[in-house]
Amino acid sequence: MRKKDSPKTTGISDITGKIVRIRHANEADMVFIEEKMKQYKLDTENLHYSEFVIATENGDIVGFGRLKKTEDIYEIGCVVVFEGRRGRGIGPLIVKHLIDYSPVKKVYTVTDKTDYFKGLGFVEIREGAKGLEALDKACRIKGGNTVLMSYKKS
Repeated sequence: MRKKDSPKTTGISDITGKIVRIRHANEADMVFIEEKMKQYKLDTENLHYSEFVIATENGDIVGFGRLKKTEDIYEIGCVVVFEGRRGRGIGPLIVKHLIDYSPVKKVYTVTDKTDYFKGLGFVEIREGAKGLEALDKACRIKGGNTVLMSYKKS
């Protein structure tokens, strides 16, 4: 691998040189995922392993993400990269996998990390978007600076 290769395309961290793999979660992963979600103060209601992917680096779990379906809408959320592993391109790998795995052309996220998701190609949606009332409501419930964003696959 050339030094310039991006971890987004190779799965190899250009900082550590370790291989990052994304796999679909299984039932046995849920105790760990729920524990970490509580630690990071994320919503732990109605969790199912089929909604999650796990990022591993040389066999160690280093993060996870969720693709949640509500009616006909798919929402990316709960993207977590553990402290000490951040800044290595793992989060974007998780998000990219969730986008690629989604069966629809447009996915959404409700987030307060707008710059992060803009950097991944998401765009902000105005409040009151037609057909997205449930996600609009989630923005209001979370409060603060949360916004609704979307990503359209090409």
